[in-house]
Amino acid sequence: MATDKQISIPRNDGKLMTILSIDGGGIRGIIPGTILAFLEEELQKLDGPEARIADYFDVIGGTSTGGIVTAMLTTPADDQNGRPIPAKDIIKFYFEEGPKIFSEEAKSARRQTEGWGEPSNIVGKVFTQIAMAGVWAFAKLKAPEYDGVHLRRKIKEFCGDTLLAETLTNVVIPAYDMQDLRPLIFSTQQAKKNDSTVRLDDVVVSTSAAPSYFPFNKFEADGKEHFLVDGGLAANNPTLLAIREATKILEKENPSNYNQPDYSNFLVLSLGTGSSEQQRGHKIGLGGMLDWMFSFEKGLSPLFDVMFRASDSMVHIYTSFILGNYNARHNYLRIQDYSMKAYEAKTDDASPENLKRLEKIGKNLLTRSVSLTHPDTGLPEVVPVGLSLSGNQSESVTNNKIALISFAKRLSEERKRRHSSK
Repeated sequence: MATDKQISIPRNDGKLMTILSIDGGGIRGIIPGTILAFLEEELQKLDGPEARIADYFDVIGGTSTGGIVTAMLTTPADDQNGRPIPAKDIIKFYFEEGPKIFSEEAKSARRQTEGWGEPSNIVGKVFTQIAMAGVWAFAKLKAPEYDGVHLRRKIKEFCGDTLLAETLTNVVIPAYDMQDLRPLIFSTQQAKKNDSTVRLDDVVVSTSAAPSYFPFNKFEADGKEHFLVDGGLAANNPTLLAIREATKILEKENPSNYNQPDYSNFLVLSLGTGSSEQQRGHKIGLGGMLDWMFSFEKGLSPLFDVMFRASDSMVHIYTSFILGNYNARHNYLRIQDYSMKAYEAKTDDASPENLKRLEKIGKNLLTRSVSLTHPDTGLPEVVPVGLSLSGNQSESVTNNKIALISFAKRLSEERKRRHSSK
């Protein structure tokens, strides 16, 4: 395997364009992390222990927690001789740092009441408690849930001084610009083209600055001051952004003879972070603001749940449509759990019990039957047993695990083909 920093081998005869996409979802990033650890293990069986995810994908797209995973997959690590960390370390990151990122000590409201003296008399104590309760309630409404200090520190640690233009393969990471009120799509390719000074850690902090959970990210680069929040507001599922970035690469390769990309050569792996079960839907009472913003039954916001679910479904439908129904069955694999309980779907529950539960959900996804989105209804449908995702009819697919093993073989073959062509 190559050991130089830029490890993604350029395409030179257009056989396959390989794309990886990772959704947002807070602490639920453990789920795609578990899937990626399995995929990398399969690649290492084929190509040796030094194989890394970034070796095999032309474009990796990630939103919010998916942006964090993307950075870990594509940043040259000092202790890895310029190679990225193993995918299995992603799970370790969530287990070790998640409880600190989403800790009681990291809650912003807590800081507003720290240092208050304790009166000696009963009346003073009562009034102090009432005042503290008022300050706490106001701080909860005014400030984000968490201060984000530890999250920023850890992102800075694994990104180091790496620029967006220096990732080991092309990345595409969305954020939302609160000044211009528009999505801002960061990409390695564009950063190289513009000789950008944007740092990778600023991009990752921005895409993971979930509204009401973490503070927005402010930084200056390329002569502009940015005020950015979570990319999930624009594209919680960044698959289409990654596909668009891939078409730009093709256009750059053939600037004088570029018409329309051949999507039959796109190999796409899209990983979700789980979604709460759909069987019962939401009860929104009379439909007022309180009903839309909080469900006492499920403990989450019906509005945001519906928005993200609808966005995810539409991206899935559009991706299937763009790739073509037949091609989507062979070259597009979406792994997502739509049956999570409401308490499992929380984005900030970093308790030891929930971390283990999320890892188990990721492992169980490997045994689930492969599903596709019906291009007309948008509903997931189970792939018939025996269908080959690679087009090789001697390979039958029964579940996501078998599909990923087949995917790993195709990625390995493509990389070897590029080595021999080079």
